[in-house]
Amino acid sequence: MLSVTSGRAAARKVLGMNIRGLASQPSLDVEFPGMPELTPASNKTKPETKVTTLPNGLRVASEETFGQVTALGMFVDAGSRYETDANNGVSHLMEHMAFKSTENRSHLRLVRDIEDIGGQMAAASAREFMIFQGECLRDYVENAVDILSDTIVRPKLAPWDIDEQRKVIGYDLENMEANAQSVLTELLHEAAYGSETPLGRSLWCPERNLSKLGEDDLRAYLQTHFTAPRMVLSAAGVEHDRLVDLASKYFEDLPTKPANGVDPITETAKYRGGERRQSADSPLTHVTLVFDAGGWKSDDLVDVCTLHMLLGGGGSFSAGGPGKGMYSRLYTNVLIKHQWVDSATAFNCMYNDGGLLGIYGTCAPQDAGRLVDVMAGELLDAASKAPTAEETERAKNQLKSSVLMKLESRQVLFEDIGRQILTYGKHESAADLCKRIDAVTPETLQKAAQKCLKSAATIASFGDVSAVPSYDAVANKFK
Repeated sequence: MLSVTSGRAAARKVLGMNIRGLASQPSLDVEFPGMPELTPASNKTKPETKVTTLPNGLRVASEETFGQVTALGMFVDAGSRYETDANNGVSHLMEHMAFKSTENRSHLRLVRDIEDIGGQMAAASAREFMIFQGECLRDYVENAVDILSDTIVRPKLAPWDIDEQRKVIGYDLENMEANAQSVLTELLHEAAYGSETPLGRSLWCPERNLSKLGEDDLRAYLQTHFTAPRMVLSAAGVEHDRLVDLASKYFEDLPTKPANGVDPITETAKYRGGERRQSADSPLTHVTLVFDAGGWKSDDLVDVCTLHMLLGGGGSFSAGGPGKGMYSRLYTNVLIKHQWVDSATAFNCMYNDGGLLGIYGTCAPQDAGRLVDVMAGELLDAASKAPTAEETERAKNQLKSSVLMKLESRQVLFEDIGRQILTYGKHESAADLCKRIDAVTPETLQKAAQKCLKSAATIASFGDVSAVPSYDAVANKFK
């Protein structure tokens, strides 16, 4: 057994060794050889969005973030609103065909090339745009742009890839029935605009078209909509001049006009209101109550977005806490006072020439009637009197913080740049947007609510809908 005396001696020996070791290390004020010189962030150029239009019409936009990872993507002015009943679902199929076989790469090689650079690539389709996006280390931006150009400009559209993706979409459609929110989104657009109209047409490929759509449909859609003037290459975390050079190199083959020489057009969205309900085996009844909100280019856009924050809401089982919107109206007036409400959340859907603002709620089937009454009451209350100055200021601050916090993400930043340029032809800075939010007043919020409620109501429900009131009963509340 070690004695106390010998133990102390051993400790002194170890301590002495450590002290001698520390004494041999260089001082902290001595530069370590081979390390790059650090530049304080305050000495760097203030990040700004730069936009360049190439001779073929492709717009290239970026913002430097001074990080080691780059997020980038190609936005295309396409999507389900540019489809017809005959090819409805072609953009959904096009999304699934992204990053498959190309003229230069097999699917296996393309996947290997993405993994070799540690990259992540994906595609998505929406009602008014498609996006092919990626993320990679800054050193491999050229590889990522090369891969993007291959899948966008030179897709092979091989029969075996199409057959495989038809099966995948088929599985998605089967599983969609279990996703109440996805079903409701389609139902409310169909009810608000009409199933035969651009914004009312299904975002998902319908069963009737799944087996019909093939290479010819995909190729025709590409040749019509994938032209340089309808596209924006956006990035966050890259030098702008370098991105422009890469775009010129890899996207110079993009056509400037559709193959048939006729630019695609779509009819203007016309909100009309209405009802759609779908019975399903669900423990909860899901209901949305929405109105016309104008869209991205509406003069009331910022007021509508602030009104959205003021209504707020969430789920009854939220952990709560600061920043959770616990002082929003749907929390204080609905979730806290009505324990039978499972969730009540304000939401909006915005488009170039149309938009929706409303409330999405869930409850037990027998309470669906009461839920619709409560939701309607909150919307009517927002239009009947102006909110207090304190409530307005809180909603404005929440909107500004939401915008600024999200823009700290390079993924959100590059998407914000691309979407704005595709929609407006320019990019508005966060500072300018915050100034517009500061200009919102209680009176402008009330006017925005009143304007929305002048339109016809739209109701969509899913689950056990037997207790959901008739459309006329709900619409009469707003007359």
